[in-house]
Amino acid sequence: MTSDSISLGAVSIIIPWIRKDGMERCVEAIKSAALLPPHCYEIIAAEDSDRVGVPRMVKRLTEESSFDLVMFLADDTIPLPGFLTNSLAAMETLPDGWGLVALNDGVHRGHLATHWLADKRLLPLLGGQFFHTGYRHTFCDSELTTRCREMGRYAYAEKAQIDHIHPLFGKAPWDKDYRRVYCERNWAHDEQLYGIRQRQGWPK
Repeated sequence: MTSDSISLGAVSIIIPWIRKDGMERCVEAIKSAALLPPHCYEIIAAEDSDRVGVPRMVKRLTEESSFDLVMFLADDTIPLPGFLTNSLAAMETLPDGWGLVALNDGVHRGHLATHWLADKRLLPLLGGQFFHTGYRHTFCDSELTTRCREMGRYAYAEKAQIDHIHPLFGKAPWDKDYRRVYCERNWAHDEQLYGIRQRQGWPK
């Protein structure tokens, strides 16, 4: 895929962050690894200074984005060369060329879209948000993945690789924010919410 085949400003890359050094590292990696000129994407990064959580930040940044395709990255991800072109190529394999594309985080192998490229045409089908804002941190990606699979609008871009520098994978220390979002209370809340919403057929 070349830049000639991609519309001007094709992708809005959103990065909610709480670790400034990680965000800056991610932005620099995007610029070197996108393999597309800067006019083919925009980067929207914002600090979660009030610790409202990833789901709410993703909703906010999606609303601020300019383009129909939105890619979610985080301050603990490092995109690798070809991550953008390969995710766009995977998007083209979906019915009518739109849906959700899971990036390859080296761990989940397409079973879970922890980070992704999504078309905004999904939003009316998902209650207006990619990550349901009832979740505190976890299981929002499980819901998004499950629902897009059920709609037949899910693809895995194996060649769209990112390095997820996360303590669950032994790649980062457990700082106070990781401990907060993954505490037993928050995990139990999100797991319970996922089960309820799934049984109720994903209410808005």
